[in-house]
Amino acid sequence: MKYVNPETGVQIELTDLMERQRKFYQQALAKFRQDTHWLAFDAFAFGAMSPLYLGRKSHLEVLKDPLYQALKDMCLQLGVQQGMIKRNASKEKRGSERWEETGGRSTTNQRHGKKDRHLATTH
Repeated sequence: MKYVNPETGVQIELTDLMERQRKFYQQALAKFRQDTHWLAFDAFAFGAMSPLYLGRKSHLEVLKDPLYQALKDMCLQLGVQQGMIKRNASKEKRGSERWEETGGRSTTNQRHGKKDRHLATTH
């Protein structure tokens, strides 16, 4: 079994999924095809009941899991389709000299004071 996103060309091999993971993937795929609200899909896919976390000893194990990668791609695709997030038309090459010069940060000539910061809220 393989997950394929025709919009981005992402392909993820899912042949080694255990039965519980396979069923969960099928449920997620059904929700994706039904255009479930982006945040509801995120809560389903990555919530406490997700089989992604069973038997995992580290965060890195979860991130490397092909099921996680497929679910994350589906979630992001729903966000794009529903206008919640935007897909960039052009890809920035992060390995470029400019990116390495700045340590991965964008550069400006201005200092940012407390009033200028735009911080995301935490849950």
